[in-house]
Amino acid sequence: MADEFEIVEHPQIMSFKAFVVKLIYRNLHMHSDFEICLILKGSVLVNLISGSFVLRQNEFVIFNPCQLHELRSKSSDSLILSLQISPNFCKSYFPSISNIEFSTPELNKYLTETSDELMLNEITEIGYRYFNKEAGYQLKCLGLLNILFYQLIKYVPYRIVSDEEKIKRTNRLNHITNYIDENFSSKLLLSDIADNENLSLTYLSHFFKDNFKTTFQNYLMNIRFEKAKQLIVQTEEKLIDICLESGFSDIRYLNRMFLKQYGCTPKEYRKKINSHNDIAASINPLCIQEFFDEKASLRILLETFTPQS
Repeated sequence: MADEFEIVEHPQIMSFKAFVVKLIYRNLHMHSDFEICLILKGSVLVNLISGSFVLRQNEFVIFNPCQLHELRSKSSDSLILSLQISPNFCKSYFPSISNIEFSTPELNKYLTETSDELMLNEITEIGYRYFNKEAGYQLKCLGLLNILFYQLIKYVPYRIVSDEEKIKRTNRLNHITNYIDENFSSKLLLSDIADNENLSLTYLSHFFKDNFKTTFQNYLMNIRFEKAKQLIVQTEEKLIDICLESGFSDIRYLNRMFLKQYGCTPKEYRKKINSHNDIAASINPLCIQEFFDEKASLRILLETFTPQS
């Protein structure tokens, strides 16, 4: 089961776009852009391969390019302002931008109260300018993005990944994830992957933790869990058959994972998702979200943001 790779388009400003979305659920996915998400209303559970955390109103995160993430509303619905920025947006004068990798999406761990408020206002103003489209708004948006990324590299730990390392790591990651995608439903050991890649078990174990930010077993369980969710949403198969098809040897383990992640059983999850079919059918069975047009997005932002002249 390949994870979803989202293709990001930038129809208005080269290398950048913004949108406001009412979110119930966005399945595990990644894209080649940086993404900054600001919670305008409600609260959102962020699931990464390495763990989970909750974002509340006026809190924001940044996801690195090609970083898997899943979003789920913890309230009746949540409103999110999302900025998606190509790593090439300032490459002509700051070439290392495409090699920057922030250590964590959880920015509140490193921001002071002052810097947090400043960046919150900048993110909101970028959205406002993008949707309002006053004369020269492209210059204003890109100017604010430059300031925003300056503050990110000032306050948030990051590392510079060389082009050679990126290529080598990307190729190895692709080999590993493809092998797991092809074999997750059967018994799979890290030593099987080590043999396939001609690597020592010790090296591969460290490589896995360094790049996936979790253990092989946790990653494998997440892949199996994602497959089980897909089958629960998209089919009427019995749970015992779903367990076998997704690699779980015991239905009780699948039940425990659903209770931990969603506070409900797989059967209850299927019923809950099916109750939103009016929204999901027009978008994606694994994504329950509603995008606002520019006029509605602007109105939503003006409820919490007062633009400066």
